[in-house]
Amino acid sequence: MAGMGAVPATQSFLAGEKVTASKLTAATKTPLDFLMNPPRCGVFAATGIPCANGTSTLITFDSESWDTDAMHSTATDTSRITINTSGQYLVTFYGRFPSNATGYRQLNFRKNSNGNPSGGSTMSTIALAAVNGSQTFVTRTFELNCMSGEYFELFATQNSGVSLTLDPGQRVTGMEFRWLGN
Repeated sequence: MAGMGAVPATQSFLAGEKVTASKLTAATKTPLDFLMNPPRCGVFAATGIPCANGTSTLITFDSESWDTDAMHSTATDTSRITINTSGQYLVTFYGRFPSNATGYRQLNFRKNSNGNPSGGSTMSTIALAAVNGSQTFVTRTFELNCMSGEYFELFATQNSGVSLTLDPGQRVTGMEFRWLGN
């Protein structure tokens, strides 16, 4: 169901109008099919992303868990999830840093930033103190109103004093979007 672009409109029936298969499909099946499989996209880094000390790093995503609306490409602009169907989305982003007790770990979620950590608009930032003796998992989930054509990227920053590599894997370092409604 790639490239939906818009929520399907329902069809009305006029009093006395004959019910046809095509009109009944447009009135019920098409909108229900959309609601049963709404626009959604889950991407992740299958390989570790090196993050230099004190430098904001653009996270690229080389793998997809799902993508029902052509929101991500594994070949072009792999850091982006692009909205094709406007509406309210449930957004989750996350990254796991390896064990290191020094400093903080931060993820900055930006709109239309063109790969620039100070470009576009910050939509959400979360920073946590490093966890001593364990990995530091940074995550946030929230609802966001999105317009068709907007795209979102994720930047990681850490200040451990050394370069750290974000842990790879599905549900380890990635982003997820799910359309909720208009």
